[in-house]
Amino acid sequence: MQLRQLNIPLAAGLGLALAAAPALAQKSKNTLRIAINDPFSKVDSYHAPHEEVGYFARNMYGKLILFNEHKGEFVPELAKSWKRINDTTLEFNLRDDVIFHSGNKFTAEDVKYTVGYISDPKVKLRFKARYNWVKRVEIVTPYKLRIITKKPKATDLSTIAYRFHMFDSKIHSTLKHKADYGTVSASSTGPFKLVSINKNTGVVVERFDKFFGSPHRRAPIARIHGVPMPDKQTQLANLFTGGVDVLRSVPKETIDGLRNNPNVVITPTSSKRIMYLWFDGLGRSGKNFFKDVRVRKAAIMAIDRQGLMKFAVAGGESAELPHSICFERTVACAPTSSPYKYNPAMAKKLLAEAGYPKGFDVTLSVYLPIKDIGEVILGDLRKVGIRAELEPLPLFNYVRKRGKGKLTMFNGVYPTAAQPDTENLLNFFFGSNRDYWKDPLIHKLRKAGTTVFDLKKRTQTYVAALNRINEMAYVFPVSELPNVYVHTKEVQIKPNLISAGETRLGDFFWK
Repeated sequence: MQLRQLNIPLAAGLGLALAAAPALAQKSKNTLRIAINDPFSKVDSYHAPHEEVGYFARNMYGKLILFNEHKGEFVPELAKSWKRINDTTLEFNLRDDVIFHSGNKFTAEDVKYTVGYISDPKVKLRFKARYNWVKRVEIVTPYKLRIITKKPKATDLSTIAYRFHMFDSKIHSTLKHKADYGTVSASSTGPFKLVSINKNTGVVVERFDKFFGSPHRRAPIARIHGVPMPDKQTQLANLFTGGVDVLRSVPKETIDGLRNNPNVVITPTSSKRIMYLWFDGLGRSGKNFFKDVRVRKAAIMAIDRQGLMKFAVAGGESAELPHSICFERTVACAPTSSPYKYNPAMAKKLLAEAGYPKGFDVTLSVYLPIKDIGEVILGDLRKVGIRAELEPLPLFNYVRKRGKGKLTMFNGVYPTAAQPDTENLLNFFFGSNRDYWKDPLIHKLRKAGTTVFDLKKRTQTYVAALNRINEMAYVFPVSELPNVYVHTKEVQIKPNLISAGETRLGDFFWK
């Protein structure tokens, strides 16, 4: 395991500055400031389906139902009750006491409008398949409706619970450019409402005092300010000088340098974000190295997962090492195989058999916030002859390059907690322009599973697909990437009331 030189002196120096400086946290103003790693300009997970957008959006927007991951059951939110009429029809009875942040009253018309908009073929969305399975919405009464699907969809309730957030139709319908909703209005029904958003100054949300109330939602701090700050050292400096109160997803080298600092608190949390490495198995990028399964296997065998967890991943001591592209608690995830194990000698042998006895040069593209981990992976690859050069990319850049088929090898992160179902993971890795393998067996099983309503049978359907991913070395599920927060002593983080794998804005409290 090749390690980078840790940048501890700066952290230690800033720690001394913190010890000498007065506390500048915003507790007195009831405003919590969180550093944002990947700046964004709208809060709308339909048009901006990014992890950090979702971090705010899930606290602003309301949904018909939620899924309590602790109990494994769906629970009401905007809908009081629901029932399945048949394999293609769901009926919902809505609450009649809900208002939007704008003051408009929530009714079945808002649901019909929202679902109609996101499923409209003319509306271009990055993950359109999440929504275009709906045929129509029928309003029975102002507070009762039916969602009719084009064909049976086993994960219809799950997708509605995690993906369908409600628009204020009276506002959204007036916008000339509908994709601007998350920038200029973003009215919904959640416990926080949008105050302002700017890519340079950040996003500000505040507690919605007319929130209808939910046992699964809370807003203990009145105002949250997400401050754009991609550079980790800048984040650290701002924490120590009172510019922010909370840092999220802090690198391990920083954590190690702060463990004995009495002026900050380190809080590791589960995230169920999967950190993965995948390879261009079709040669879409013009580089054909990874069309050979032996080369893909060699790259996986070159990586010391255990060493990576110990030396490079913050919170790695408690991170889950998945057996495939889903976690143990992911719905319908039960692979019977595991990824190829660390074996650098075998990796070299496989490369030689594939015609690369002296190795080859390649670009390892990596999601910018985890470039420090990418550098460690790069070191392992070089030891077996895969001479990788690191290309750190912010989210927008890598999404664009991936869609155009320009990535040869990619180290990324996906937030499985956004919808912890195996169907969602298979759709993400093997759907649309993200598919760099076109494996007919996986597509067959992925499609078959969508119509199996019995969970045990659906789980069994996916086993062969998950095992195939391991066998063919398409995607290497490196590990869970925990969220490790560094924050001031005035802040306390509590477990989420409904998610078993995510911390949300309502989980921050003042001590």
